[in-house]
Amino acid sequence: MKSIYQSKLFKQLIAAISVLIILAIGIPGAFTFFYITPNVVEERYHSVMINDVKFLSNRLDWLLAKSLGDVEYLSKKITLSDPSKLEEAAKTLDIFVSSSAIFTGGAVTDMNGIMQLFFSSSQGIIELKHKNDISHRDYIQYPLAKHESYLSDVIITESNPSPVIFVSSIVMEGSQASGVLALSINLWNENNIFHSLVNGFQEKKQGSIYVVDGRGTIVFHTDKKMVGHKIHPDILSQIAENKENMLVNLPRENGKLDIALGKLKKNNWVVVYEMDHEEIYSMSKIDRYMLLSTMVLVVILGFIASGIFARIILKPLEEITNATEQVAAGDFDQRINCKGHNDFQGVAHNFNIMTTNLRVQYDQLEKLSMQDYLTGLANRRYFEHQFQLELERACRLGHVSTLLILDIDDFKKINDKFGHLEGDKALKLLASTLKEQIREVDLPVRFGGEEFLILLPETSLEQGKVVAEKIRERVSQLKISTRKGNITFTISIGMVGLEQGTDFTCTALNCVGDELLKRADEALYQAKSMGKNRTEIWKSPNS
Repeated sequence: MKSIYQSKLFKQLIAAISVLIILAIGIPGAFTFFYITPNVVEERYHSVMINDVKFLSNRLDWLLAKSLGDVEYLSKKITLSDPSKLEEAAKTLDIFVSSSAIFTGGAVTDMNGIMQLFFSSSQGIIELKHKNDISHRDYIQYPLAKHESYLSDVIITESNPSPVIFVSSIVMEGSQASGVLALSINLWNENNIFHSLVNGFQEKKQGSIYVVDGRGTIVFHTDKKMVGHKIHPDILSQIAENKENMLVNLPRENGKLDIALGKLKKNNWVVVYEMDHEEIYSMSKIDRYMLLSTMVLVVILGFIASGIFARIILKPLEEITNATEQVAAGDFDQRINCKGHNDFQGVAHNFNIMTTNLRVQYDQLEKLSMQDYLTGLANRRYFEHQFQLELERACRLGHVSTLLILDIDDFKKINDKFGHLEGDKALKLLASTLKEQIREVDLPVRFGGEEFLILLPETSLEQGKVVAEKIRERVSQLKISTRKGNITFTISIGMVGLEQGTDFTCTALNCVGDELLKRADEALYQAKSMGKNRTEIWKSPNS
């Protein structure tokens, strides 16, 4: 760490970062403080107000449309022409309204507007001692006259100050109208979804949100005293002139009022969201003071931050430099565990990927250098290394080990008759057969051309002979189909065991290995000369 803090680059970074911090805070900060923040805050709140009234009006529209659909559906389930089914209709009305999150009551009349059934959410089905005539109600007259569903205006009476609307539909029995179904929605009922929707919205918002009808009468307000009052004429004129959601500014003696309006499509209702402009401006003041405090704090901490930032830059660079030097020296296992900035973590991650790939490629090259490209078996170079290790182990422990050398009989004829590509297939098939017939500890090798070796550790000559015969018999059963006919072939095997090494002319391991290979080759020659497709164990000339 001492070298980092004393470096010239560290001091230059400290100076440059400090100047940049002061410039970055001064000019943009002043512009933001005096211009951007007040305007952005106002624009943001205007956008929020428009989106809120748009959402709320769309949601109310959906609920009104659902109400109309529900009434139409229920009207088809009611039968009035048969007095015996009136009780069944009452039960249907009871179940439907009780389970509804919209409706709070209902009534069913005949074609003359005489009430046949009446339901209240608080009392259930009410037995009618006197069947009232409500034919004068618009929500009864309209369905009777038009045979269409109807959504009434808000009804507020002195006896019942709660704002109520009715949704009604003609009762059809087949093709014949038999009466009217009218369901009520009490907007002040706390269990009603209209009440929950608007109240829930208001609780999360500043300012005031309420609903008015087309005549400017407030039909829903969280302050119940406001229901039935008229809104400001200027707001009403804006509602009359515009058809879409909009934002208007209403001048007042003590400032300006920002109002967002959202019209419903199902009726003449309008969602009104009003907020005092001074309240919006006070929010920008808070943001500006917070900005000023932040500016001062950043300048104070600038020098400290520049030192930390310089260290964040230089420490990973030092780690990367050291790691690259190690890789250049041939250490592909180097890894960087960088905990600094994301960019440095990315560099470290890429470095680690690079060294991992280098290690994989190095291992692959090393493997290729010790593997026969055609058969996938070990090559002569790898065999010589492993053979020396096995000889050292077996001689040190006094254990047995056997070496097989095998050759495809008359392989040249296969190449001449079927071609070298088919000959290569024969070599590959032989290689895969060798791997199938031996243990994992055994080492099959392509020694050159059609000649193969198998090193059998911890295997006596007698055991090796069993393995060799199993391989020879399996190979004689192999067949390769070609356009020129089937290819079959046999192998001859020569074998020698370390237990036969009592008469070696030398004691050096490399010399012993060469002697064993020579003796195995002599045994192979003997097998070839005795008719091929056989296994022969090396025998001393003196035996």
